[in-house]
Amino acid sequence: MKYNFDEVVSRAGRGQAKWEPFMLENLFGAPDLLSFWVADMDFQVPPPVVDALVEAAQHGRIGYTGLDPAFFAAYLGWVKRRHNWDAKQEWFRYTPGVVPAINLLLLAMTEEGDEILIQRPVYYPFTNSIEKQHRTVHNAPLIYKDGAYSIDFEELERKASSPKCTAFVMSNPHNPVGRVFTEEELRKIGDICLKHNVFMISDEIHYDLIMPGHEHFVYARLGEEYAKNCAVLHAPSKSFNLAGLQLSCIMIPDEGVRAKFDAIQLRYGITSPNYFAPVAARTAWNEGEDWLEACLAYIYENYKYIKDFCAKTWGDKAIVADLEGTYLCWIDFNKICSDKDKLEACMRKQAKVALDEGYIFGPEGVGFERINLACPKSLIVELMDRMAKAIQETFGA
Repeated sequence: MKYNFDEVVSRAGRGQAKWEPFMLENLFGAPDLLSFWVADMDFQVPPPVVDALVEAAQHGRIGYTGLDPAFFAAYLGWVKRRHNWDAKQEWFRYTPGVVPAINLLLLAMTEEGDEILIQRPVYYPFTNSIEKQHRTVHNAPLIYKDGAYSIDFEELERKASSPKCTAFVMSNPHNPVGRVFTEEELRKIGDICLKHNVFMISDEIHYDLIMPGHEHFVYARLGEEYAKNCAVLHAPSKSFNLAGLQLSCIMIPDEGVRAKFDAIQLRYGITSPNYFAPVAARTAWNEGEDWLEACLAYIYENYKYIKDFCAKTWGDKAIVADLEGTYLCWIDFNKICSDKDKLEACMRKQAKVALDEGYIFGPEGVGFERINLACPKSLIVELMDRMAKAIQETFGA
């Protein structure tokens, strides 16, 4: 294997949230849990990125930083090569993360009291952002049937038709359910948004993490009319394990929307990235594609291991959602235990694992568990063994 994704390296003691004992103690009530919660990787970043960061540090002068032509060439080349998207540099705006961008866009494009569409179960910072900005969550939940998720277009249009509905925060690829929406689905969504004057905020941070047989379609590729009514949110963080460098790519094709966004960004003093972030990002885009392909193949094997394990251990009592994109595995344990508190206690106190409990993604997630697959397989094996033992002891299943 060219890249050693099997290597287990301790991340504790370096301030990294996923494995720090004090973080686990604060969030999960115990410092020594096996950790699969937050969505970053346990893998080393691509070797060229390490080399580039070392060289940048050895330069020894870490000053204020701008985004140079090499950065834009790398990003625009990446989205053209990987996603067939002819994006333009002038559309680009920097933020330190996708969640800050969502908050800024809500401030720029909506008013207090407006209704903001989401599709639960969904990434919980969507709800937090909407409520903290004094907007109202307007939920059009995904349809869940026989272990699969689809879009309820009738409900989506009904909610979008409300005069107070002004924006839609969409997760695609969808966190946590793992759907990658098709071009046809996105066009139907886009038509609804255009018809009812609903601005699209398309969170596509997992856009590079696509599993075999699926393809990500950038929302702004639908056409000029759709592009002018959206902001597309990308980042190198999920793709290359660079979350700690805090750089996101906010693409806003419409000049008027950019002007509104710029005014809000200026108000809150968000200006330029840190010295290391663009170095890592452009190197990853230019030299990390081979690493990414190998990483995706490894992650998919971890997914297949869990899917097979669940089928053999619990049969139809534990349903693993099909993984089309992201490195997040979504498992329905409702036939074993539909009590969120009992299921959570089983995971934390009996299995001694830190997972993202399904209920934090909305009521539609009760009885589910979200598992981060981006780790050495030996940890996945230990996780499933612990879960099986704990579930047997607690629920007799």
